[in-house]
Amino acid sequence: MRISPIPQSDVEEAERKVGAILSELEDKTHSDVKDIDLEDVVDTDKESGTPLVHQAVDITVQPRLHRKWIK
Repeated sequence: MRISPIPQSDVEEAERKVGAILSELEDKTHSDVKDIDLEDVVDTDKESGTPLVHQAVDITVQPRLHRKWIK
């Protein structure tokens, strides 16, 4: 089975969308994204009861230091 390459413009658009989501996450949580992993997760299919494997994104963040300046 041969897989066609993904057009570079589609990859760049996806990167922009992911970047916007990560930026929003950092702003809302006052943290920095340190690591992003794509993992296989095993779940149970509710209808058949059989194992079901899907992918999930794991994002690790580190809180930013809050500094207060003395006047």
